[in-house]
Amino acid sequence: MKSKKLVSGIALIFLLTSPLLAQRLPEGAYNANRARSIDVLHYKAELSFDYSKQHLFGTATVQLVPLRELSAFSLDAIMLNIKSVRDSGSNAKLPFENTGRAINIKLPKTITHTDTLSVVIEYDCTPRAGMYFVRNPQNQDLFFIHTYGEGGKHANWLPIYADLNDKFSTEMVLTVPEPYSAISNGKLVGEQKMDDGRTKFHWLQKLPHANYLISIYVGEFERGELRPAFGSIPMAYWVPKGRKSDGAFSFGNTTDMVEFFSRRFDYTYPWDKYDQIAIPDYAIGAMEHTGITGHEVSVLRDKNAPLDFSPVLEHYSDPWSAEAIISHELAHHWFGDLLTCRNLSYLWLNESFASYLMMLWDEESLGKEQLLFDVQLAKDQYINYVHTAHIIRPLEYHYFDDTNTIYNTEHTYYKGAVVLHTLRKVLGDEAFFRALGAYLDKHEFQNVVSQDLKIAIEEATGENLEWFFDQWVTGGGHPQFEVRYEYLPAQKKIALFVDQVQPLVEGQGIFKLPVRITIATPAKTWQEKVWVEQASERILITSEQAPLMVSFDGAGDLVAEIDFPKSADELAYQAQNDAIAGSMRAIRQLAAAHPTAPQSIDALTKILQGNGFWAMKAEAALALGKIRSAAALELAKTALQATDYRVRKAAVLGLAEFPGAQASPQLEAVIANDSHSDVVAAAIVALAKVKPNLEKGFFEKQLARDAWFDEIRLAALQACALQSQKELLSTFKRYAQHKYNQSVHEAALRAWAAAAPNDPDLHKLLIVRTESPTYTIQQAAIGMLGELYVSAAKTRLQQIIDENADANLVVLAQSSLDNIAWLEGQK
Repeated sequence: MKSKKLVSGIALIFLLTSPLLAQRLPEGAYNANRARSIDVLHYKAELSFDYSKQHLFGTATVQLVPLRELSAFSLDAIMLNIKSVRDSGSNAKLPFENTGRAINIKLPKTITHTDTLSVVIEYDCTPRAGMYFVRNPQNQDLFFIHTYGEGGKHANWLPIYADLNDKFSTEMVLTVPEPYSAISNGKLVGEQKMDDGRTKFHWLQKLPHANYLISIYVGEFERGELRPAFGSIPMAYWVPKGRKSDGAFSFGNTTDMVEFFSRRFDYTYPWDKYDQIAIPDYAIGAMEHTGITGHEVSVLRDKNAPLDFSPVLEHYSDPWSAEAIISHELAHHWFGDLLTCRNLSYLWLNESFASYLMMLWDEESLGKEQLLFDVQLAKDQYINYVHTAHIIRPLEYHYFDDTNTIYNTEHTYYKGAVVLHTLRKVLGDEAFFRALGAYLDKHEFQNVVSQDLKIAIEEATGENLEWFFDQWVTGGGHPQFEVRYEYLPAQKKIALFVDQVQPLVEGQGIFKLPVRITIATPAKTWQEKVWVEQASERILITSEQAPLMVSFDGAGDLVAEIDFPKSADELAYQAQNDAIAGSMRAIRQLAAAHPTAPQSIDALTKILQGNGFWAMKAEAALALGKIRSAAALELAKTALQATDYRVRKAAVLGLAEFPGAQASPQLEAVIANDSHSDVVAAAIVALAKVKPNLEKGFFEKQLARDAWFDEIRLAALQACALQSQKELLSTFKRYAQHKYNQSVHEAALRAWAAAAPNDPDLHKLLIVRTESPTYTIQQAAIGMLGELYVSAAKTRLQQIIDENADANLVVLAQSSLDNIAWLEGQK
């Protein structure tokens, strides 16, 4: 799961200093732990498929015990055609009622918690969600099948208890024709060639896991092996035919990751094996099914591809690099699969942890500076979201109508990861990691809530963390500091004034937290740790000399906004001498507050020409777009020659802020000559912003260029959308097809909408695409029908609501219907 909603970091400085706007908690239905009457012990599904009809034939065997006296029980079953139900022991048929949402099974006698029951259900279905049949782009006669079960979607293809608060072992027996392989959770315990030429793959997952972690992958794959973890845990990857070498490169560090996380938390990877699978048009970015992770095929690459998991053209770096995605999904095998949140209100216990663990892998493999940059980048995305959406919420939150809402990337992933980083700084490394190991030991193979984590940490460390969990887990928002200081030479003191100015609204109050303050004088540099607990604080710090720099949380330990006005001299010093977060803030503040000061260009020049961390160079190159002087333009030209492609990309993004006459020649040269597709793609979009009315031939030339994951083609389509290129309508129609990857497909639809929003052919296609086998295209089409106020879509949108197969689609469809109704009401 990843976000594509990125903004250039330099833009955040204006958000941070803008007037504070109303903030609120999101609204929705209350989500409690689901009451259940049964405890599933083991689940076996025997499945085969009709690929062209996207149909499934199944037999499910469910072994369970009742949790109270029962004469009937229910399983979730969304639009399944139930043929029969029988007792597996006596083989007696059992009466049942199929409501279209559930199957209610009547028992011949009352059973109690001391009884064990096993029922066999024969059924077939055309799944409306949760299972996706995608044509193989390399061979349109073949398909890939994959599953995605978060939010109860598995009930669209399995009669099952489809919530998180039950765990059980599973078996998947999958019969497929040549040339397909079928992969699932656990160990392959049987592979049988049938008389009709098909092959039966039998997978057994012995250890219990939640229903949404069940997985099926079917397709024509090549399999590669990696070094076994600890010499004994099998590690493999499965990729589309012809991509085996890309798989070896992309997944090459996985074994090291498994061993690192096992050591870090003193808990060895607990599952039978670890497979990774790359699938075209995967439903989401990636998904951590137990012992087997699915990835969008964009994860595959060679050494010349960008580091990002999928194309990101609005920022020089994405939190979701390919390595980050791989480590994130692996991390879930401890936090998410081994320990699983009891309901989605506690989702942060899965996703915030996996998001921080991917940063820990960066710390291990790339160094501490990369970790600190990751933390700052995550914080930037979260804070920008709050300023644009005006939404705050606790990490643990019970009010939502669909999974997309609680899976909000900015809160559940980014903010949660930074909160864990803050907790690490509060406890110290030894206590933090030891406590998390104890938490894993105590709750292995169980469901957990936030209180379980709090108690486990307190038991391991002796700390009272009531204040921390009240503020950061069940409380929302973050502190917004206004900071200033003055030096008192007679007293040899620094008087530091700290005000918390965040809106005091429901879910957000005054924060109590430790802050590290870095002071630099001509003689020395040191840190002071202080506790900020009041709305206004005055702190005195002894200093024999007037400071060159006073940095408030320069290491970026806190989820906080900091407005700290300073002179150009101090900011120039801080930009070159502070820790990562403080340096990034200083670079942004120099450009925003002192664009004409010579100290600004001088500091950015030294950073770009020095030997420092790559991200500081990129941030400096990006900042040139806020200065826009002749000297800044010359420095941007220099940055375009940087060795690291991310610095060149940042310079391109900065040039997009310059006047067109100055930026266009530079961007055109990049498009023609730069060796890296990511830089070229960013330059195409940037050029469309600064040079209106680009010629049709320019776009056609860029659309013809091949690159990793078609990112140049994607950039050209995004540029077309910016310029509403009506002359290219036939081109948009050509790319709005499933034979192109989902990013290109969606970009073509949006370029078409920008050029011809009232085109009835577009409206008809969008209605068709609401049934796309590609989940992201489904969601995009439903949303666009509302954005374009397509009245002809009302019947289809209502059908999606009535089917109620996927809450995400239902909420989108209702929103689009509301948009259409609003416009019709204005006429």
